[in-house]
Amino acid sequence: MTYILPVLYVIVSYTFFLLAVHFGNAITLQIVSILLPFIMGIVNLIVVLTVGRKWSRKTLLNCTLIIKYGLIPFYLIGGSITVYVTLMAFFPLPLMALFGLVTIVFLILGYGILLGAAPYAIAYLIKSCKDGIHPKWLAVLAGICQFFFSFDVLAMMVLTLKERHRVKTTIAVFCAMCLVLLLIVLYVVMTLIGA
Repeated sequence: MTYILPVLYVIVSYTFFLLAVHFGNAITLQIVSILLPFIMGIVNLIVVLTVGRKWSRKTLLNCTLIIKYGLIPFYLIGGSITVYVTLMAFFPLPLMALFGLVTIVFLILGYGILLGAAPYAIAYLIKSCKDGIHPKWLAVLAGICQFFFSFDVLAMMVLTLKERHRVKTTIAVFCAMCLVLLLIVLYVVMTLIGA
């Protein structure tokens, strides 16, 4: 029951673009579907500040890992699209200003989703610091990392390994993430060589 909200947050983060497209001319429903991840982020914050205080450190860590690991493909795909669209804005095309606007919108939406995922991680960091699992400096550094793309996931991976919790899962996710990044780089290099 505890893990329903983190799983729901991941699902909402993936589907909000799709929902906006399927509502056609219903502007109100499109706006609500786009705002859904932000609403879920506020719900996450409220849950963490109320009932989340009673949860164990491991439960908070598991909630954090569900969200962080679940959103890795979202950020890899979204980040790749954002980089591509940003590069397209530098080419003299008739709609190049539109590409810049798309980049800004993607960054705002992505950062909003990143912020909505932070409450579980911050709660875990506070509890782990109080329990003496991680030193204060490391908890503060990891807390700062929660507000920067990629560093949020890497910080949680390091802390998860340090705590010896979900080690095999973390190593598997890290290896998969590196493999996907390598494939993206190879694809870009092959495209540039072929061009």
